[in-house]
Amino acid sequence: MSNFFYYFCRELFLLPLRPFSRYYYSELGEVPKEGPALILCNHISHADPPYISRKFPRVVHYMADKPLLDIPVFGKMMKWGHVFPIDRTKSDRATVKTTMTRLAAGHVVCIFAEGGIRHGTTSVIGGAELPVGTPALWKMVNVPVIPMIIIGSDQMYSLKNWPRRPRVFVRVGKVIPADKSATKEELRDRVAAAWREIFETMKKDYNLQPDELPQSAQQRWGVSELPPDKIPKYFQPVVKEAKPTEK
Repeated sequence: MSNFFYYFCRELFLLPLRPFSRYYYSELGEVPKEGPALILCNHISHADPPYISRKFPRVVHYMADKPLLDIPVFGKMMKWGHVFPIDRTKSDRATVKTTMTRLAAGHVVCIFAEGGIRHGTTSVIGGAELPVGTPALWKMVNVPVIPMIIIGSDQMYSLKNWPRRPRVFVRVGKVIPADKSATKEELRDRVAAAWREIFETMKKDYNLQPDELPQSAQQRWGVSELPPDKIPKYFQPVVKEAKPTEK
């Protein structure tokens, strides 16, 4: 699979962001130079992937919500750029297989492990519990994990922020080795602890201001709450259908 469209898409999506934001990357030396690995990262905006990829020293294969890849033209470009879909409304075995195939080929796969965009108390760095699904997948694939935190990209939701060139930060933590003997709950706790440690260090090192901390798109737009029919499709939460109860 060629990397041409990976770099093409990265530069295309960064094109409107580069002049209007300042980026800070740290601890990228922690990234393994070769071999399979999972990036487990928090998720605060749709701009996260291009910011992450901008200076990451390896090509990243992203797992993304299926509706994004169903968008005409845009979705096709993402697929060409090594993005593959996950259907969060069900147990998606095809996505698990794709993840394992790409890791087996020695690639780095990035998963936004909270299951979608999160901020405040709904996020792990805000005190929420990490869903156990991704740690369960990690246990299955048994590769090293690169914990990562991104802060500031959600500021780009508001055009009024662009002239002041908001700061965007990406930091990698120490690689967490594979541990087949650990339970998925233990693996979950290791990732959550790594994220919180990275975040606390970033707050001190960069003197993060309240307005730089993650907020929802609606907050960035200056609208605290929108009627359901006014919320853009790709900002709406994924709702899983309840399984019928056996009698």
